[in-house]
Amino acid sequence: MKFIFEPMGFEVHVEIAEEPDPDEQPEESERFLADIEAYMDALPFSVPEGFTELDRWSNEDSEIVMLAVKPTTALARALMAEVDEAEVQA
Repeated sequence: MKFIFEPMGFEVHVEIAEEPDPDEQPEESERFLADIEAYMDALPFSVPEGFTELDRWSNEDSEIVMLAVKPTTALARALMAEVDEAEVQA
């Protein structure tokens, strides 16, 4: 992720949590499997000041990745700017 975002002018903050192990944490694992998105959304993620959380996802290594970025250049700030629907041309 750093190889993608840093060249575009972003500082990157990543936290990783392990998916619950069905053998060691059966109740947690059951909650995770019942609604993966809700489980990931409920995980604590300390986003540093000035950063914006972009996404959370589960990867093939049974990790939950939480990503936040902070724009440090004009290009990065432009990429993070909100877009008014009236400005978007079809």
